[in-house]
Amino acid sequence: MRVALIEARDPQRPAQIYMPMGLAYLKSWLERDNRHQVILARSAAEAVAFSPDAVGISAVSPNFPYAQELAQGLRKQSDIPIILGGPHISSCPHSLPDTFIAGVLGEGEITCAELLECLEANPHPTPDTLASIPGLAYRGGQATAAVRLTTPRPLIDAIDELPAPQRSWADPNTPMWSFSSRGCPFRCTFCSTAAFWNKYRLHSPAYVARELKELLTKHQPKLHIFMDDLFAANLERLRELKALFSSSLPYAVPLAVTVRADLVTEQICQVLKELNVQFCHLGLESGSDRVLSYLKAQTTTVEVNQRALDLLHRHRLSAVGSFIIGAPCEDEADIAATWEFIDKNLLAGKLQSFSFGPLVAFPGTKVWDYGCEHGLIDPDRIDWRSLDIDLRAFDLNKYTLFSPLGRARFGHWFEQFHQRWSRQFTR
Repeated sequence: MRVALIEARDPQRPAQIYMPMGLAYLKSWLERDNRHQVILARSAAEAVAFSPDAVGISAVSPNFPYAQELAQGLRKQSDIPIILGGPHISSCPHSLPDTFIAGVLGEGEITCAELLECLEANPHPTPDTLASIPGLAYRGGQATAAVRLTTPRPLIDAIDELPAPQRSWADPNTPMWSFSSRGCPFRCTFCSTAAFWNKYRLHSPAYVARELKELLTKHQPKLHIFMDDLFAANLERLRELKALFSSSLPYAVPLAVTVRADLVTEQICQVLKELNVQFCHLGLESGSDRVLSYLKAQTTTVEVNQRALDLLHRHRLSAVGSFIIGAPCEDEADIAATWEFIDKNLLAGKLQSFSFGPLVAFPGTKVWDYGCEHGLIDPDRIDWRSLDIDLRAFDLNKYTLFSPLGRARFGHWFEQFHQRWSRQFTR
C-alpha cells in the first residue's frame, strides 16, 4: 500500500524543523519488508499528491482540532481510509471523530501494520473485522455509533526489534536527535509519558551506538540530542555506552541528554563527561518543597535539586532547567521561591538557561483527573487548543487555571517569568 503519514500541527506556526520521530519509527517499521511505500508528508497537499491508499495522522491533544481539520479536508477529496494515532487518541479514545476509520491506541507499529493488512483486503472493513485487531478504537458501523475499543495491544518488549527511524527530511544545519529508550520509570503528576508508554523500555547500548554511528557518518551533526524522557537512569548502562562510543563512533560528538536531579551523583557526572555530554536537561519544576512534592510525587526536594546543579557545575556540565508555575497548592511565596531559585542559579552560572510553562492538564495525568473532579475541565466541551504549551501562543483567557492566586495575579507572574525567559535569547 501507499501510505502518507502526517503530524497534525497549527499551519500558522513556523515550519517544522524537527521531524516527528513517532511517525519516522512507524515509516521504518512499515517499510521493513517492502510491503508498503510510506512518506512523511508535511501537509495535506503533499499527502494527496502522493496518491495514497491510506493516510495516518498523529496528534497530541492541543493539535487534535487540526487533525480533525486535516481529516475533513482529505475526506472531501477522497474516500480513502484515514487513521488517527498519537497521544491524544490514546488517552481519549472515545473522542474519535467519524472521519477516521479507526484510532491506533498507544504504541502503534504492530497495530498499524495489522490495520493496513486489513485495509489492503478491504478499504471499508466491517466493525467485526476491526474488532479482531488489538489496540484500536473504532465506531460500530455508523457515524453516530458509539466508539468501541478492542483488546489492548501488548507492548514490544525487546525494542531493539524496531528499525531505526527514517529521517527523510533531516536538516544538516540543525541538531540531530534520537531516543535510546521509550517511556519513563517515574510518575510525575503533570506528565502524560507514563500513561502513553505504560512501561519503561531501553534500547541496548549496541543499538544506540549503531544508530548514532550511522547518523554521524551520514549527517556529521555538530551536536546530538538524546530526547529520552530519562537518558541518565543507570550508571552501568552509561558506562557501556561510553565504551561503545569510544570504540565505534567516527568522532566524539557533543551530546545533550536528560537527567533527574535525584539521580545525579559524582559517578554519573564523571561518566557523562566521558561521554562528551555538554548539556543536561533537568525537570527542576519549582523552588518550593511543597510544590515539588505535588508535581514530582515526593521524589525530590529543593535541596536535592540544588545539589544536582552544584555537581553538574563542578564537572563543567551545562544544566538547562525546566520549571512549572500554577500548581493548585502554589501560593505567592512558593512562586517567588521558584523565581529566586532560577535567578540565583543563573547568576552563579549553575543554570545555563531555563524554560518554564504553566501547569497544563494533559489527558492521562493526575492533573487532568484533578481538573475533571473539581469541575475545571469538561472533557466533552474542552477547547483542546487551550492545552497548547507553546509560550509564543499562550492565551491566559483560554487557559484552565489551577493556581489559587487568581487569573490576574497568576498572569502577572507568568509575564515576569516570560520576560526573564525571553531575555535569554537577546543576550
